[in-house]
Amino acid sequence: MERTKSRRTSERKGPELLNIDYPAMMEEILNMPGEVGNAYNRFRRYSLLNQALLMSQGVTEPINTFKGWQELGRQVQKGSKAKFIIRPITIKRENDKGEEEQFMRFKPVNCLFTVSETEGDDLSEYEPPEWSEKRALGALAINRVAYEGLDGNVAGYSYERNVAVSPVAPYPFKTLMHELGHVVLGHTAADAHAEYTQHRGIAEFQAEATAYLVLNELGATDQMDASVSRGYVQSWLSGEKPDDKAIRAVFSTTDNIVRAGMTKERSTAEGLLSDLSQK
Repeated sequence: MERTKSRRTSERKGPELLNIDYPAMMEEILNMPGEVGNAYNRFRRYSLLNQALLMSQGVTEPINTFKGWQELGRQVQKGSKAKFIIRPITIKRENDKGEEEQFMRFKPVNCLFTVSETEGDDLSEYEPPEWSEKRALGALAINRVAYEGLDGNVAGYSYERNVAVSPVAPYPFKTLMHELGHVVLGHTAADAHAEYTQHRGIAEFQAEATAYLVLNELGATDQMDASVSRGYVQSWLSGEKPDDKAIRAVFSTTDNIVRAGMTKERSTAEGLLSDLSQK
């Protein structure tokens, strides 16, 4: 579909926002090849039984094996006590005829450690120049809460007017913008659950596209992998084309999030949205 090629500018003095062509960037998100890779598949997922066992041991954060943490650049601290799960083991033995047989049994194995029991090069909290997370959260009336969850592949989540980012999220600032997008777009409202579930592909497109545009607007593209974001969007859409209403909501939400955190006044996207509404 044809969209007006309007360009967004800022009237602020000093370090300025980038002049981002939002419609052109939206075409990039939707059509330029992307690849999710292993960004959301770095951790093993455990059965409901093992999740219940872990929670019974007080685990409420991402977990991994000793070797698994090493592969992610982290080291289990000395004195840490491994948590147990039930694992299948293969046993070999000879039968009465002298033939080797194999059968499977399940046994508890102490093999998992929480992220708080590890040490390594922690990612420092990133904040763009002249944009404040605290200011944005206050202006948008959103709370950032502690992350609770065992699955290290879940980068973050949001509910009602709360957002959480995993301590092992590969792109934490981008994830924060994604979850803020969900809230500002209204996906987490009490009466929006049914619509979100029915149109989850569009909702995930909107949240990730918002994060993509926000990071470009703030000059923070080093805080994400653009190909992974495009792959995420395209996999959720599965060929579905978002309509202009859904896209305009992304533009408006991006502007709201950026403007909410700016430490100086900035222009809005009213001109762009007006142009698009006439298409």
